[in-house]
Parts: sequence; C-alpha cells; structure tokens
Amino acid sequence: MSGWRDTLQDWGLAWAGVTDREAELDGEGIRTTDGDGITEHLVAWPGGGAERVVEDVRPRPGAMTTLVADPGEGILDGAAPRGLVPVRRAVLLTAATSELETTSALPGTGGLEEAPLDRYDLVEATEHGRPVASGRVRVENGVAVIGYLKTHHPDTSPAFGEAVLAALVEEAYVHGADTLYTVVSERQVPRYTGTGWTVAAHVITFRSPA
Repeated sequence: MSGWRDTLQDWGLAWAGVTDREAELDGEGIRTTDGDGITEHLVAWPGGGAERVVEDVRPRPGAMTTLVADPGEGILDGAAPRGLVPVRRAVLLTAATSELETTSALPGTGGLEEAPLDRYDLVEATEHGRPVASGRVRVENGVAVIGYLKTHHPDTSPAFGEAVLAALVEEAYVHGADTLYTVVSERQVPRYTGTGWTVAAHVITFRSPA
C-alpha cells in the first residue's frame, strides 16, 4: 500500500470530487475550486512545493491553502510564523480496502441504494423507503476516497451508517481500489481506528489574514 505522499494527487482529486469541488493538478499538489469560486491549494508539508504555495498565498488576503503532514511534523510551527491563520483541522485516515468490512446488517425495515453520479458514487440507506443515511466514494488510479458520511435524522440507528460505510468500501473494492482514504475531524478518529483504519497524516487549512 503506497504512502499518502506518493498518492497525494490521486486521493486529492478523489477527495475534491467527493466534496463537490473542481480540481486540477498544480505542481506536486492540486488546486481546487468550490461552488463559490474560492480556490484552495492542497500540498504536502514540508516539501512537495509547499514553500512556494505558502509564499504565494501569504500576501493575498483571504487566500486559502491546505497542508498535509505526517503526524508530529509540526505544520503549525512551520506555517503560522509566516502569517497564515489555521481555520480547519482534520485527520487523513487510510486502510487497505481488502482488510475492511464490506457488509453490515441492516434492520429488516432498511435497504441500500447505489447511484453513480458525475463526481462520485452515492450510497444511500433507506428505512421504509425514506433516506436515513448516505455517503460518497470516488476512485482515482486505484486509490479511493470516501466522505460525506452522514445520517439524516437524530434518531437514526447507527446500523444504517455502518451499512453505508461497508457498502462504500465494497464499491471501492469492486472498482479496483487497493487503498482507501477518508478525511475526518479529530473527534471522529477513534470510531475509525477501532475498525481497521490508521492515521496517515494531519490536514490543516490556512487562510492568509484579511
């Protein structure tokens, strides 16, 4: 299983698709644009052209960049002194697709539906025909990213979310992805690491001061 640095452009493009952003290669990283036209760089730190990106973003008020680094690499120590302000923190998790569960039981009232869309494949769990949980997956060059895992109602059984996650893993496996990534908040990490995922890197988004 290749490391996150070696596959950054692949999982970065997949992550952009899952999160509804346009993306293109930019040096050793990628550049994404959201629906509001806001551009953001994704690059490995240190190296990978990160210094160039940071220096480009720093003098432009409101400009954004996302730096990805190995645990303990100290992104904040490196970027913050350059005047960038951290605005989002997340964790990149990874797993071998073949080592994750690809099935999970649904309640008798539940069902699963899958739909291939332009930027990603959608998996949705239903209860009595009503959507209650969903998630997305996209594959790029044998690397898959899942995201937007959510339940639609506070009282939804956790079984529906677990079934969606398993179906997304199965979808990635069927499409030939050996490695799976997801980007989650720090509080979500224990939920995943207990089921076969490992922490690959820390992901921090910075903004140049207005």
